[in-house]
Amino acid sequence: MTTKWTTGRKTGLLAVALLGCGAAGASAQDLAALEARIAALEAEKAAAPAVTAGPGVKLSFYGFTKLDLVGDNNYDLGYTTGGMASVGESSVQDGGSGATAFESRLGVKGSIDTEIGELKFNIEGDFYGAASGSGNFRLRHAYGEVGPLLAGQTWTNWMPFEGTPGAIQDFNGAAGGTNYRVAQLRYTFRPNEQWRLSLAVEEDYAPGAQSNLALTAFGGYASPWVKAGLGVIARNLETNAGETVRGLGYALGADVEAWQGGKLQLQYVGGKGIATAMNNAGAATIDLTTGGKYAYDIDANGDAIKVHGLKAGITQKLGEKSDISVAYGMQRFDDYAGVADSATKQISSTYLTYRYFATKQLMLAAEVSYLEREQFDGTSFDNTRLQGVVKFTF
Repeated sequence: MTTKWTTGRKTGLLAVALLGCGAAGASAQDLAALEARIAALEAEKAAAPAVTAGPGVKLSFYGFTKLDLVGDNNYDLGYTTGGMASVGESSVQDGGSGATAFESRLGVKGSIDTEIGELKFNIEGDFYGAASGSGNFRLRHAYGEVGPLLAGQTWTNWMPFEGTPGAIQDFNGAAGGTNYRVAQLRYTFRPNEQWRLSLAVEEDYAPGAQSNLALTAFGGYASPWVKAGLGVIARNLETNAGETVRGLGYALGADVEAWQGGKLQLQYVGGKGIATAMNNAGAATIDLTTGGKYAYDIDANGDAIKVHGLKAGITQKLGEKSDISVAYGMQRFDDYAGVADSATKQISSTYLTYRYFATKQLMLAAEVSYLEREQFDGTSFDNTRLQGVVKFTF
């Protein structure tokens, strides 16, 4: 950071220096020497920036620190509500509480002009590394863009952000969605400012796919009062017998500026053989030994399992510095061959969130969530979580 010296600061420094030397009647030569020394110090500061970049590269850093305080009444779910997918009859009903800053994030964006156009790039990470909850740094985004081409790791192409309740503070988010980041090669066509169409070849999200690649497509529309998106995915799955099963999924969502300060969000996800791409897929279906390489996607007969997901949310501004939101998410599995009585039939989550923006950089939030997991035998489990948040953005 370069320090700027004002005339007042220079004069004050000169006066202090001269008084300290007892030189009330200092000569012009003494003053000139002292000013030269100050100028040299300024030059040294300017010549030693914290970060250097190549010629023509423009960099900007961003991120946030986030403290999450959580408390569960029935089951200790850990740092996120994703643990609800594994709650069963053997789970201990002892509640739990904790605090974490793992969601804190650090990123850098940059651009440089080249002979083929402006090249943009983004690298970002958080601290939900391997063995979630370890505090290890984890890569979220690492990609470059030039013209209509994108290459690297970022959000999957087929899942719309439109319709995703954005005020939720729980890191896992509402049930019923599929938000993940994968390595991909994407082409985007924008016929005008409102429409965008994109195609991508992506790494298959769950390991073990026959080709390890998935094909995705997306179409989006944006206007001042509504944003909408529709995406599709096609993937190949493989059974234990070596047979190929096609997984197909689709998702559509919309954000609507419904009234003054009020926003509606709605999203639906459906398909077959896509359960491993859902947020709450854990403990969802049958054992690996009977289900093939994709235990959550293929049933005992080698058929793709159907799954449905729904998200809905309402956010209302409360003046200039706060808002309140209600959100609901659900994902449900159809009956399938080989299903166990204890397998998940449905997971749902409901959130009530209040956010207060003390400044542009400081947000305080309070959230209460209710989660429920239902098995195919009709047994259900529920948990209520309280969460407090302090978030500094830079």
